[in-house]
Amino acid sequence: MTSLVYTVIHLASLQCSVRPEISPCTCETGKAWNHVELSCEKLESFNSVVDTLANKLNADAKIDLKITHSQLDDLEMRSFTDMNFNLYKLRMQRNGLRSLPEVPFRGLSNVTYLSISDNELDEIPKHALSHMPSLLTLDIGRCNIRAVQQEDLRGIQKVENLILVSNVITRLDRGSFPKSLLILHLARNQLESLNGSLHDLDKLESLFINANNLTTLDDELPDGSKLRLLMAHNNRLERLPANMAGMHNLETVHIHCNKLRSFDRVLRNAVNLSEVLAENNELEYLAQDEFASCSKVETLLMGFNHIRSLNSSLLPILKLNNANFSSNDIEEFSMAELHGLRSLKTLSLSNNRIQRLLPDPRGVQELMLVNLDLDNNRIDSLNGALAGLGNLRMLNLAGNRLEQLQVGDFDGMVRLDILDLTGNQLAKLKPLEMTLLPSLKILKAAYNNITKLEQDFKGMPMLCQANLTNNQISTISSELVTNTRCKNHNVPGKLEINLDDNPIMCDVRLNELCRLMAVQEARIRGRSQCFENDQEVCTVLPMLYKVDLPIMVTSLKLGGREDAKPVMQMLLPQLIKANEDLLPPIISTLGNPLIIGNTLINPVISPMPPPLLLATKPPPLPLPLPLPVEPEVQKNESTTAAPVTTSSTEEPTTTTTSTTTTTPSPTTTTTSTTTEASSQVGPTEVITTTPPTTTTTSTTTPKPNETLPVIVELQEPNPLGTLPLNQTDVDGTQDKGAALVPPAVQDPLQHELEREKERERDLERDLDHEAVAKTEYETVEYIPNLVQPPVGSEALTPPPSKANALEEDSESVHSNSVHAEYPQSLQIPEEPPEE
Repeated sequence: MTSLVYTVIHLASLQCSVRPEISPCTCETGKAWNHVELSCEKLESFNSVVDTLANKLNADAKIDLKITHSQLDDLEMRSFTDMNFNLYKLRMQRNGLRSLPEVPFRGLSNVTYLSISDNELDEIPKHALSHMPSLLTLDIGRCNIRAVQQEDLRGIQKVENLILVSNVITRLDRGSFPKSLLILHLARNQLESLNGSLHDLDKLESLFINANNLTTLDDELPDGSKLRLLMAHNNRLERLPANMAGMHNLETVHIHCNKLRSFDRVLRNAVNLSEVLAENNELEYLAQDEFASCSKVETLLMGFNHIRSLNSSLLPILKLNNANFSSNDIEEFSMAELHGLRSLKTLSLSNNRIQRLLPDPRGVQELMLVNLDLDNNRIDSLNGALAGLGNLRMLNLAGNRLEQLQVGDFDGMVRLDILDLTGNQLAKLKPLEMTLLPSLKILKAAYNNITKLEQDFKGMPMLCQANLTNNQISTISSELVTNTRCKNHNVPGKLEINLDDNPIMCDVRLNELCRLMAVQEARIRGRSQCFENDQEVCTVLPMLYKVDLPIMVTSLKLGGREDAKPVMQMLLPQLIKANEDLLPPIISTLGNPLIIGNTLINPVISPMPPPLLLATKPPPLPLPLPLPVEPEVQKNESTTAAPVTTSSTEEPTTTTTSTTTTTPSPTTTTTSTTTEASSQVGPTEVITTTPPTTTTTSTTTPKPNETLPVIVELQEPNPLGTLPLNQTDVDGTQDKGAALVPPAVQDPLQHELEREKERERDLERDLDHEAVAKTEYETVEYIPNLVQPPVGSEALTPPPSKANALEEDSESVHSNSVHAEYPQSLQIPEEPPEE
């Protein structure tokens, strides 16, 4: 056996042993040992083709000759018989031929295949064809043929395959086609009528008449023919011919993109029918026995029509696999329409007018439905009609009017992978909490009215993606993903929750939720007004939220002054109110501050991640009170700080506070307060050389996930009215009154300042390790910068680049002691943002 195969291959290779001699033509062995394929491309004349190939090949070999992209103007000067070989296939494509002379084709009685497509022929070369009586396939496609006349094909009465596709044929003479035809391709022409030219072709099996201008097929198709394939789409047919009812061999019918109003039951006897494409017509009605004998139909596409009801017409199609009735006028759909269709895998009912889904009393457990599309309808309730579809993998309910889900709507869907509820009116997903969907991987519920998520994912242990964008979600329970463990191809992954444009995306409470999600292998993604790009939210939250710390007053030492009680009565309520307003929502509801005597004790606060900007802005008070914590602070670059003036104007009270701080020298606070109220005639200005109140801010480095209040100690005024020790003016000179201060009076203050410097040194070391990025998308209001610009070499220092938003400027040594607790790189820029 091996020797026989070797002999066949050897003989075939001998046929192309003359390859060097036939250049530029090429030679390849064919499928059989004596078949040779010759290809000549871009030759200058037909004479050169003949001279190149003449007497070069064995006369017994069957030659398949292909001549393309050549100049054949001298075609009538030579003959194919001059090559002296057995030609059985001839291809002359893309040569610009306008006509075929008779002489070169004389003696080609053995040719069975001729292709002269892709030329410029304007008529069928009947004289040349008359010399090829054995021709079985003739291809004259993509030329300029205008008509098929009676005499054109008379010389090739054995032809079985005739290809006249993509010409400009407008006329077909009756009796012009040989009765031996099995395949006739007349697609993409300009035919308005077949003129009875096909009526006698009783052997015809495949007919391509698509993409013409035909309006009717009445009395055009052969009666009782063996037609198996009919391609009549993209015409203007208004009905199907009546004699199609007798075409029992039909297997494929493409009649889409016509103007059909009805099938007229012409397909009811097509027992071999397997594929029907009837989309984009004007069908309004389906008879109950429309497909009475069509049990073998596997594909039925009837979208973009005006069908109002299926009328139980699908029940006989037992092998139906794919059905599409999208974009029709169906108003009510019952699952009983699918009863017994155990082979149905895909059903599309999208873009209809379905308002009600009716369950099948006999159940749907026997259905093998895998994909079900019910999107863009008017469904307001599922009524449990889909429960029991155990093989369903994808359910699309997007674009409906569902206001609520009922317990049991998705029962039995143990294989459901994708559930799409996008674009409905759902306010909650709570019924999903009591539904087991063990295989669900993707949940889409965007563009609804969902306000909160509690344990809605409880029955979805395999959930990997949850799209909840464009809802009203403001609350998410920590138990949402307790039972969810994503797996892709049995590989553990993380649940992705997309929350684009939900209120919670700009809520500081998301900080705490992110920690819980990370522990349970889930993460939140999305974009909103607080985020520039789609990214993992929990990685950028600390840069995006300003967390104002509450005020904790540890002591109020006002001595035995008679005005202490009015001051406390007016001060404490406002401090409490400011404290509550500054707390995040998740903290402010935990409890109210406790007042014991003259001490305000802040309630216990749940641990939270370190805030972005630790700033406290209490409301204005009716009495002058120095407040050490400003809304925004600028970094002090010099040893002797310039005066920092912050103005905050509110109705009806205006307070202006100026603070001068020198580090590490003792701190001196000068307060100028202007208070305007309805009960006061003019502003009151208090200028003190000896500060009435010495303010000390205790600074403690917050631990991770811990929020510390700003501790303010308000002490009794200095009765001596003298300046503290080593007080320095703004210009760096020592105040003359400093020498008059007795040392004994300064000892307590000096001791407090030493403690303050020690805390500053500890804080600077900690800030080197805790870098929080500055971002131009901070959710803080703009406060004008009134800090005097630096002078000298410091004025040449460029501002920090926005590109380095993640770099913390922690190199400052001369930081303000009051604000050293806060990362300086997070302050508001000197100029307001453009947007």
